[in-house]
Amino acid sequence: MAKKINLKNLPSPVFFVLFFNIFAFLPSVASASTDEANALLKWKASFTNQTQSQLPSWTLLSDNATNSKPSTSPCTWFGISCNSAGSVVKINMTGFDLNGTLHEFSFSSFPNLAKIDLAMNSLSGNIPSQIANLSKLTYLDLSSNQFSGEIPPEICHLTNLQVLHLVQNQLNGSIPNDIGRLRYLQDLALYNNRLHGQIPASLGKLSNLAYLYLYNNSLSGFIPPELGNLNNLLELYIDTNTFTGPIPSTFGNLKKLTTLFAFHNNLSGPIPLEIGNLKSLSRLSFSENNLSGPIPASLGGLRSLTLLHLYQNQLSGPIPNELGNLISLTDLELSENQLSGSVPASFGNFVDLEFLYLRKNKLSGSIPPELGNLTKVKHMELDENQFTGYLPQNLCRGGSLQNFTVNSNHLIGSIPRSLKKCRSLVRFRLNGNQLTGNIAEDFGVYPNLKFIDLSYNKFHGEISSNWGRCPKLVYLNIAGNNISGRIPPEIGNGTQLQALDLSSNHLVGEIPKELGKLTSISRLNLGSNQLFGGIPPEIGALTNLELLNLSRNNLS
Repeated sequence: MAKKINLKNLPSPVFFVLFFNIFAFLPSVASASTDEANALLKWKASFTNQTQSQLPSWTLLSDNATNSKPSTSPCTWFGISCNSAGSVVKINMTGFDLNGTLHEFSFSSFPNLAKIDLAMNSLSGNIPSQIANLSKLTYLDLSSNQFSGEIPPEICHLTNLQVLHLVQNQLNGSIPNDIGRLRYLQDLALYNNRLHGQIPASLGKLSNLAYLYLYNNSLSGFIPPELGNLNNLLELYIDTNTFTGPIPSTFGNLKKLTTLFAFHNNLSGPIPLEIGNLKSLSRLSFSENNLSGPIPASLGGLRSLTLLHLYQNQLSGPIPNELGNLISLTDLELSENQLSGSVPASFGNFVDLEFLYLRKNKLSGSIPPELGNLTKVKHMELDENQFTGYLPQNLCRGGSLQNFTVNSNHLIGSIPRSLKKCRSLVRFRLNGNQLTGNIAEDFGVYPNLKFIDLSYNKFHGEISSNWGRCPKLVYLNIAGNNISGRIPPEIGNGTQLQALDLSSNHLVGEIPKELGKLTSISRLNLGSNQLFGGIPPEIGALTNLELLNLSRNNLS
């Protein structure tokens, strides 16, 4: 009698379908893995021998000691990552000194590749157009290599790209016109190449873009106003190119922008008032252009600004008082323009300011005493203006001042006591004014001082021996004053001195033989005084001397 079959104990039809599909799938997975492994090995074989030896894991190994069947999976290889199905999704070989090209890289063999990072290697040649086969690619970094040629237009077919870095190569040609197709792009960095031509207007379609770095290329033409559509942009670097024309007023729409660098171009016209809308901006540089007109008062509303560079333009008119509202500033540079009027007293609000450059303008009036409130300032350059009156009393109150230049103005009066005690000074220029006072009393000992120019003022008195106690002093110029007395022999202790100019004064006595200890000196000018006696033979032993002027004295 036949045994009765219990249908409940049989596997369901679904099980058979799944079982069949799994095993049907396995050969295709293995085949794909083999294709990827072979493609990587072919690429490796194109490298120089030294680079090949650095990839020992890139080989087809046996599964174990007793099984001669080779493993076809590259998933355990250095720099390779796979998904759960064993297909390559990531190649990360950054900084591995790869030496070769991408010509033998089989882009079509990697259907699931999402990330390629080959930065900081020695790869060269063109970027192949076949890169467009990587349809799932979201991240591509080929920076700091030696790639040349144009950016292939086919790169714009990688519509899933979120990050594209081609920094610091030798790429030329233009930015592809269809770059606007990369609608998911968040980070585009093409700086330090040889790119030329205009910025494509289509770039303004990249609504997700947060970082745009195009600096240090040869890009030209007008900056497209469409860049004002990049509502999510945080950082914009288009400096060090050859852009012409105006700064687009549409930049005022970039409300999330924190950094805007457009310096070292050929931009012209005024600074748009709309820049004052960028309330998130912390760094702004339009320096080294041909911008004209006034500094917009609207910039005073950028309360988050820490850096403002507008130097080397043709800006004119007064400095707006509203700039004093920028209390977060650490770096303000307005030098080499045609600015006029006085320095706003509101500049005393810059409690965190470290750099103040106003040199080479047409500024006038007194230097505001409020600048003495800048206790953190390290560099203050006010030279080559038309300032009158006295130096502020509290300069260097915070003990941070290193570089102070007010030369080529019309200043009068004596040196403030705060500057006499300013031991942080490294560079100090007062030359070309009408400053007075006793030079022996108005200057102290400066342990960090390297450069001081007091020439062509109205200082009197005798030269202090303290100058020989400034151990780092390289340049000392007191020419063209009313200095009398003898040259102190202690100056010979300044063994770092390379230039000493005491000419056009009323110095008397003999030239101290101790000056022969200035073994680093290349320029020694004692001319137009009342020195007498012989020339010390020690002077003749100064082997680095290039200029020696002892004329118009009473030497024998």
